[in-house]
This record gives sequence, C-alpha cells and structure tokens, in this order.
Amino acid sequence: MNRRSTLKNLLAGAAGAALLSKATSCEAPPAVEAGAVETETAGYGMRFPHEIKHDERIAADAFFTDAEKKDLGILADIITPGTATEPKATDTGVVDFFEFMALDLPDYHQGILRGGLGWLNIEAGKRFAGRYFAELTDAERIQIVEDIAYPEEAKGTEFEAGAAFFDRVRYLTLTGYFTSKEGIKTLDYQGNSPNVWDGVPQEVLDKHGLAYDPKYLPLYVDQSKRDIQAEWDDDMNLIT
Repeated sequence: MNRRSTLKNLLAGAAGAALLSKATSCEAPPAVEAGAVETETAGYGMRFPHEIKHDERIAADAFFTDAEKKDLGILADIITPGTATEPKATDTGVVDFFEFMALDLPDYHQGILRGGLGWLNIEAGKRFAGRYFAELTDAERIQIVEDIAYPEEAKGTEFEAGAAFFDRVRYLTLTGYFTSKEGIKTLDYQGNSPNVWDGVPQEVLDKHGLAYDPKYLPLYVDQSKRDIQAEWDDDMNLIT
C-alpha cells in the first residue's frame, strides 16, 4: 500500500471513529406516525400511507458501499460461521438485512455502523502494516475481534467504541440470521403449525365411561374434512 492510500485509510478511519463516538450515545428509534388510513398494496397486505412511502424510499435507496458490505459479511460470518449442516450468516441474506435496517432506521443504525467500519479498518491498518480489514488473514481478524467482542471488558479502554459497534453488528447478525427462512429451520421452530387431532384415545374414554356419539364422530375427527369450514343448520346442528 502506498503512502497516499495509507493516509487516505487513516483519515477515513479517524472520521469513522468520530462518527462512531457520536453514534454510541443514547439514541432512540424514530417515533411511528399515527392516524393514517390503511391502504392496500401488493405484497404487504394492508399498509399505512406513510409505510408505503417508507417502503418506496428504502427500495430506491442504498447506504453501504461494496467494501462496507464485504466487511459486514466477514464479521457476520465470524459471529455465525455455520456448520456442516447449518448455513453461515452470509448464506441467509444477513448483509441485505444490514442494508435494510440501516435504511429503515437511519438515525439509529447508520452512524454507529459506518463509524464502526471506519474504526475497524484503521485498527487493521495500525496493527497490520496499513492493510484493510478485508485483506487480513482469519487469524489477524480474530485478534481484533477478541478485543471488541466483550463490551463489559472493553469499558474504559481504547476498545470501548469498537466494542459498542461490534455489539450492534452481533445483534443485527443474530436477528437477521434467526428470522431468515434458513435460520428458522436451524431452530426447528414449529410455530403455530396445524396438527392432526384423532380424538380422545379410546383407553381414556373407557376409563371415564364415555363414548363419542356415532352421529358426530365423523364430523369431529374426520381429517379428510379438516379444510372444510364448519356449517350449522337453523337448529344449530353441525352439518359439515
């Protein structure tokens, strides 16, 4: 790396550190607009007018540079590296999630993320002969991450701001990962999945001296009719 590139990196990192310091103050997400009338839009069901404008703005905008996305992807994969049977973070669209969140809540995320990426690269340059974070070996990257991965230990040290940045990256990585289709699958999350009810077991009915009315048994537990909406006659007798 030549002298001009090194100076450019240092200046960018200094600016990033300043942004990071400002962004780690107590910021609150913007308040949600109230009182709008619902409007239907394709893909989202019912949306408020301010939500439609918000979605259109995000779809037409971009925040991170390609280099920044690469750094975020590297960090995300360090946090959630995956296994032989589970995907790593970047295989689940986490970098796109970073972009969405930065555009969705710009005041809350943009300063700390861009400032933190600047800090990360100047720290890489200081430690490893002017190289950028993406240019480091895996072992060299972990050296930096080890110093910012534990916020409590970093308090009052030169790594406090970097730790606040990494904590935000970790939060967004895990949120994006475990709300993705692939991440939910790794949890084996069943959610509100419909099950099949075959009625009370016969041994339980026998124990209590009970039995189903043969007239209604097919209506109650016939699973071939589970998708049919129930109907009653005028006397409130179940007919489907």
